[in-house]
Amino acid sequence: MIAGAGKVGFALASLLSSEGHDITVIDDREDRINNASNTLDVISMEGNACSFALLEEARVKEAELFIAATGRDETNMIACAAAKHLGAGCTLARIQDPIYMSERDHLRQGFGIQALFNPDLETAREISRILRFPTAMRVETFAKGGAELVEYRVPERSPLEGLTLAQLPRRFHARVLVCAAERDGEICIPNGGYVLRGGDRLSISGDRAQLRNFFIAVHAYKQPVRNAMLLGGSRIAVYLARQLTEIGMRVVVIERDRARCERLCELLPRVSIRCGDGTRREVLEEEGIADMDAFVALTGYDEDNIILSMYANACQVDKVVTKVSDDHFSKMLTRSGLDCFVCPKLLAAEQIVQYVRAMDNAAGSVVETLYRLVDGKVEALQFPVEARSRCCGRPLRELRLRHDILIGAVIQGGVCRIPAGDTVMRAGDRAVVVTTHSGLRNLDAILEPEA
Repeated sequence: MIAGAGKVGFALASLLSSEGHDITVIDDREDRINNASNTLDVISMEGNACSFALLEEARVKEAELFIAATGRDETNMIACAAAKHLGAGCTLARIQDPIYMSERDHLRQGFGIQALFNPDLETAREISRILRFPTAMRVETFAKGGAELVEYRVPERSPLEGLTLAQLPRRFHARVLVCAAERDGEICIPNGGYVLRGGDRLSISGDRAQLRNFFIAVHAYKQPVRNAMLLGGSRIAVYLARQLTEIGMRVVVIERDRARCERLCELLPRVSIRCGDGTRREVLEEEGIADMDAFVALTGYDEDNIILSMYANACQVDKVVTKVSDDHFSKMLTRSGLDCFVCPKLLAAEQIVQYVRAMDNAAGSVVETLYRLVDGKVEALQFPVEARSRCCGRPLRELRLRHDILIGAVIQGGVCRIPAGDTVMRAGDRAVVVTTHSGLRNLDAILEPEA
């Protein structure tokens, strides 16, 4: 059951419904309820999610998971408390205020909330990972950093053009693996004969050192960011600026509202706060956009973020990150020169899906980590290798994998190994599986059924 059918709630309902869960959505706005009813395979109810009577009518006591995802923290807390009181299973609350986030233990005890999710904080973490490895469009980590999976778009006239995947190890002397590829909207799990072209969007696995060596060899490596400009003083900017300054980056935040600037000065004493209209070219130039290694557009308007990101790109800023509320913009702008978009509602939805998969552990699922790649069309999952698994103790060449499934990495003793035909997975290892299928629950699910 999901309270709130705004951008975050709607994205959650869409994603969880597509995973086969039965969803009930509650919202007090008729237009949102109509949109959910007409677009998604869900039950929709109009009303106040804090109302005991409405929650009883919705049969909240039968809900295994209650997610409060309205735009108000206090509403979400009260809704979770009411749902828990009426017998709901797990309760999750969307919490945005940093003060509440710092008091999460009290919220759990006082309101019966099992877990909190914060789209702003998750977005900041996503951007921080990207700026630490700016060559990539997206960076995901497995086994506490033992392996990484990065998304990368092949530029025109790249040394990669015209090469097959089988040629890459000998040509570039880096132990990496292309796990998924998107071309003209079509997704595949490629084999060694796949021929690379400019514009391909690749998901590449390896450890950080090998990924660095690979991108250096193909003349695509970008140095880590030292100076970053954030446009807009939102909560995302606060979380992100703190994370970046902690790792030694110099950060400038431009915000037009003077009262907000004064508040930012209190919250971010190690950050340069500039009060001005960042949509004006002269303001950006005065604050040194041409000397920045990274530009992050975080205003509340997608159109402003896109246009200003294009301008930063024209100023030859090495890494440009664009926040969008509506993910269809990122699909429309694949040939615009912008390649790095973050969408808070989708990041929040993916975080909840991970939580739901973790709940499935009690029912036999052993997914340790889950990421959705290439606009949600590909999943990357981390499984433990168990002694009783059919995959354990046999060379990979002997395993009959299902179609569109690839073992992207094997982590042995914390070391990432790119698998080959003679690789043998042992009990205690971790396997990173990349697939276009959804709902894999254990490592043996990657194999064809036994005759």
